Amino acid sequence: MDRQPATLNRTTRKPLRSCVLPSIACKKNSSLGPVNGLCDMRCLVRSHPLFRQINKDDFDIILTKAKHLDLQSHTSIYSEGENCERFYLVIEGAVKLFMLAEDGTERIVGNATKLQAIGEHEVFTETKTFSHFAETTTPTRLISFSAAIYLKLLERNNLSALSFLSYLAEKRSSHFSEIEVITIGNAKQRVVTYLKSICDKQDSNCINNIILPIPKYQIASYLGMKPETFSRILAELKESNLISTNKREIIINDPKLFINNNLSL
Repeated sequence: MDRQPATLNRTTRKPLRSCVLPSIACKKNSSLGPVNGLCDMRCLVRSHPLFRQINKDDFDIILTKAKHLDLQSHTSIYSEGENCERFYLVIEGAVKLFMLAEDGTERIVGNATKLQAIGEHEVFTETKTFSHFAETTTPTRLISFSAAIYLKLLERNNLSALSFLSYLAEKRSSHFSEIEVITIGNAKQRVVTYLKSICDKQDSNCINNIILPIPKYQIASYLGMKPETFSRILAELKESNLISTNKREIIINDPKLFINNNLSL
């Protein structure tokens, strides 16, 4: 895999240590830096559903044209209408997905954080163009993959193709859940439902500690409200001693209220 400035090419990669199993790669890589071993990074990519069922030889072919990108905050990754020649896997950092309204304002349609893919759906559309914009919101590390090579490999491997269909089905289901979050109830209900959705995605042992994946103003846009409304609701929850806040960290003082949907709104 080409990397700027390093690479995962098999001929140049030094075996720093034994390769970790894909099933535990995510747990072993917290900082995901090169010092953790290039072999770990390779396994981390291999563990993602997009690549899990691809055989070793085909996976090596994909890596020969893969590019490792380290981007600063507020860097454009792709734009609406741009040809979808590559798709991306976020290794660390955060990416906002948005569309532009007629007056030029951004409308957040999603976000991607560690180990989430972006742009992979457009690979299979008729136009093969991106339907939205993607931009980093923090310093972000991504790996991009050739869409043409990935499609060609799926065409000749039924198991990989079926695995990709399963991945898209799960992502579609998750997308419907997100639509529910941003459309139900009043503003306060949407905020609480959003916080609960983050709780549901986290390990149960850490359910009382939430790190907001994107800035608050972007969450407000995603939930269809003004930033000051989102901040006001958080303040109300804090005054009620339901939560505590520290920048992007939200501490749920009584997790049972979120788990059991007993929060009175």
